[in-house]
Amino acid sequence: MAFRLTVGALYAMLCLIWGSTWLAIRIGLEGAPPFLPAALRFALAFAVLLPILVWRRSTLPKGRTEWTLVLFVGVVLYTADYGLIYWGEKNGVESGLSSILFATFVFQTAVFAHLLLKAERLTVQKLTGVGLGFVGILLIFRGQLAAAGFEKFLPMLAIVLSATSASICSVAMKRWGHNTDPISFTALSMAVGAVGLFAISLGTGEPWTIRWPVGWLAIIYLCLAGSVVAFVTYWWILKRIEATSASYIGMITPIVAVFLGFTIGSEVLDPLALAGAGITLGGIFLAVNRRLAAWTRARTAGAAPGPPDGK
Repeated sequence: MAFRLTVGALYAMLCLIWGSTWLAIRIGLEGAPPFLPAALRFALAFAVLLPILVWRRSTLPKGRTEWTLVLFVGVVLYTADYGLIYWGEKNGVESGLSSILFATFVFQTAVFAHLLLKAERLTVQKLTGVGLGFVGILLIFRGQLAAAGFEKFLPMLAIVLSATSASICSVAMKRWGHNTDPISFTALSMAVGAVGLFAISLGTGEPWTIRWPVGWLAIIYLCLAGSVVAFVTYWWILKRIEATSASYIGMITPIVAVFLGFTIGSEVLDPLALAGAGITLGGIFLAVNRRLAAWTRARTAGAAPGPPDGK
């Protein structure tokens, strides 16, 4: 029971943090190029984690597999994923719309987990729950989706591809990263990601300017909460629950974004948004309900034809 409460509390914390980061990214991009703030976010996160890593004497990655995983996650998640997110938001995709598009992370994780993880096969229950959850997300943001023009196609595609990058990395970590230390792994992979983002920033000729103080405050928040705390926690949780279950955070964060807009941003709360939030949470409950899964397996086994008589 204590373990479930701990995982549940950390899961809720991640939903709150990552639900707020979409808006923080948007704020940080005001008066700044796309790749430099992302690079600074992860460079500062590495600087924060390094002394913690040394103080705790965290275990460094061992062997070719774990070091390859550090490089893979650094390039695919922190460079490619976040490069695409920042570029997409900089080119007109609103923070709310970004969170919807990134919610495809749940579908994509389920597919990659089915292909790479024997214990996480797709079931009708999972597909139905995920599908119902996504319907709720679409209901919440139906207005933004309707207003999105064709000129946003490439930036919106960038956000979807960023979700692809994140889902591949989550499943790869679930399969090959079970012995990694969350702190050392996060620090080293973020260092790789920061180098990649700085290289892209230099290669594209970005002006190295960040708006003060708003831009820097956003970077600091995204560094400490959205990177250091969130990713160390996420990798820890991922070792203990299914990759697909962990990915449901991607459907909860848009709901958090809506309620933050209502409570902090003085936005109007749409009754249909409340209904969409309820549908999404219901879909997630359906997807993860173990009793229903056990009942379905029992019914399926009971319906299966037995061996012929005398055999």
